[in-house]
Amino acid sequence: MIELKERKPYWRHTKVQMLISLVPFLAAMVTFVLFAEELNVRRFLGFPLGYFLVAPGFLLLGLVTVAVFVNRQDAVDRWHGAHEDL
Repeated sequence: MIELKERKPYWRHTKVQMLISLVPFLAAMVTFVLFAEELNVRRFLGFPLGYFLVAPGFLLLGLVTVAVFVNRQDAVDRWHGAHEDL
């Protein structure tokens, strides 16, 4: 259990970690939409390049984002003494 005086810094670190984890995903979402027309001119494996980057790309980027967040959040939990060992 986390001590009362450690709760505010813990949640501050958790919020910052969440925002830092979301920035690359949101930046990629905006970038892919802005350059979709230019990317669709080329083809890759029979699909327009814009579609190929967006469809599996967002899935992969989402998985990486979640994995990095979980790893970093585990470090924050351990730092503040809120980790749970299985």
